[in-house]
Amino acid sequence: MDTQGKDGFCKCDYFTDTYARMNLQQLREFLLTGEKPFAVNTDSYEMRIRKSSDPIYYRLENNYNDTNERNNATSELATAFAAYSDVYMEIGMKAGARLVHQLLFVDAPLP
Repeated sequence: MDTQGKDGFCKCDYFTDTYARMNLQQLREFLLTGEKPFAVNTDSYEMRIRKSSDPIYYRLENNYNDTNERNNATSELATAFAAYSDVYMEIGMKAGARLVHQLLFVDAPLP
C-alpha cells in the first residue's frame, strides 16, 4: 500500500484504508482461531443462520416419523443452540469490554 503523497509526507487516507479493512467477521475469526483473514460472508444474519440450520431440521423431519419424537429432538436441538448463543454472546461481551479497557486505560496516550 502506498502511504506517501507526492510531497513525501504520509497520506492521511492511510487511516481510512485501515478502517476500510476492518471487519467483525475477520476479527472474530482471528480472536477465536488465530487464523489469517478469510472470505467475508456477505449474507444477512438471517440467511447465514438459515443456511446452517435448515439441513439439520430437514434431517430431523426425515429421520423421525413420529411427530412427538421429532418435536422432542427439535426442542433439544433448540436448547443446545440457545446455550451456544448465550455462551458466545457472553464471551463476546467480555472480549469487547476487555478491548475497550485496553484502549482506554492500557494503551491510552500519556498526557
